[in-house]
Amino acid sequence: MFWDFYTSPKTFPPGPWSLPLVGDLLRIDSTKIHLQFGKFAEQYGDIFSIRLGQRIVVLNGLKRFKEAFVQHGENFVDRPSLPIFKDLFNNKGLVATNGYMWKQQRRFALMTLKNFGLGKKSLETSIQMESKWLNESMRNEQGLPFDPQLILNNAVSNIISCLVFGERFEYTDSNFQDLLRLMSEALYLEGSIWVQV
Repeated sequence: MFWDFYTSPKTFPPGPWSLPLVGDLLRIDSTKIHLQFGKFAEQYGDIFSIRLGQRIVVLNGLKRFKEAFVQHGENFVDRPSLPIFKDLFNNKGLVATNGYMWKQQRRFALMTLKNFGLGKKSLETSIQMESKWLNESMRNEQGLPFDPQLILNNAVSNIISCLVFGERFEYTDSNFQDLLRLMSEALYLEGSIWVQV
């Protein structure tokens, strides 16, 4: 295990020395990760590697991004396989898959949503009606500062709900609010540095 951890292909980009099992997780402050990546780039160059559970190659700078995603886009088309998706979903489903299977599922989902009205004039009415509810909900805040994330998520979710189920949920529906809160927490956790392990 340690041999595998400390050996990497000869062509692999350089990077900082990592601890067994935790890699670079203890060295990275997730609130200032961009600053730390900048320091690593100064030391190891615009392409370097770190270990956040698995080996990750970091591209730093516009020139490297263009080179990777424009000139060699076919090599960078997949998303990383996260251990949490493997454990929870066995790397299946639209969110967790990669490669050919993901493309097929995405194509199917878009085709199904188009059949429900996505991209058609009929959806405009639902969007306009929901924007009225959103506007009213914002007015209820009476000019006081508030976090708009919840009601914006509510509005977008209601548009999708109208599209798929033919009905919307009230902004005061506690079950719907709990579902939105849980989805928001799941997305936050998915993007967190600790999910990489």
